[in-house]
Amino acid sequence: MFIGLGFGLLMLTTACQSKPILLMNAPLDSGEDVPIPPTREELLTSKSFVAFVPVQFSENLSRYHKVLSVSFVQSVLEEHGDLEIIDQVRVERALNRSEFSKMRDSLKDSKLRRFEEDLVKQSVELGKWLRVRYIVLMRVQPSPEKVSSNDWSTYIRFRIYRVEDPVKNEMNHEFTFVFSESNNLWEELGSLVRGRFPLGGFIIESRANRAYVRINLGRRNRVKLEQECKIFRRVLKKKKGTNGSTISSIEFDRIGQLKLFRVQEDFSWGKVPSNFRSTILKGDAVRCY
Repeated sequence: MFIGLGFGLLMLTTACQSKPILLMNAPLDSGEDVPIPPTREELLTSKSFVAFVPVQFSENLSRYHKVLSVSFVQSVLEEHGDLEIIDQVRVERALNRSEFSKMRDSLKDSKLRRFEEDLVKQSVELGKWLRVRYIVLMRVQPSPEKVSSNDWSTYIRFRIYRVEDPVKNEMNHEFTFVFSESNNLWEELGSLVRGRFPLGGFIIESRANRAYVRINLGRRNRVKLEQECKIFRRVLKKKKGTNGSTISSIEFDRIGQLKLFRVQEDFSWGKVPSNFRSTILKGDAVRCY
């Protein structure tokens, strides 16, 4: 499958072999599988998954204003942040589970008028359960800014948290969304989002005793030659939730790194330092910063 891809000659050496050989002829590694292999959906998308806690609205907002305000923020995150927003039905179903009953009550009471610490913790637990990398808390309300009779505006506040340990507030932003200024706001918010969220992929094969690995990120994902990427092992862990129940979640343990030396349209090859080669496996997660 690699014929015609122009890999060229690379120096792949072992203790008893020092002459250059084609990468395509280097032995394909085999061995144990990672504990949690990537799904077909994960392999097809090289974007990090993000979930929206049900967006909270103040009174006196029409459905039209609600839908366009939320769609605007989501489209910027998808286009400029390279994020994949999961189906909201999955989020609603998760919130109906007994372990998230406290969070449902908190949302009902607060309507996200304030991003309270306890609700943030519950949101992070929800994100871990959903197996996403980021979780978004967002509120939309009428804007005090006056516009013309043919225009309208809303005031939007949102926070984006990374749910993987260590948990981090990745973005905290609020702005007035004026419909007639959508294009300018699109570029303005896009400039804040662009490059903020690392690209995520997976090791799909390795060769020469894991000295060289192929990942499902390429030029179309903005990766470039000599870029360094971190390698993580996904493991299932169980923790006590804020309401006392046990919540199973996927955690990421850093186990190595690589540097890209050949970048194609939809995949790349990276070289792994010798001290990490005995640890990494096909299916491990990759983050390119």
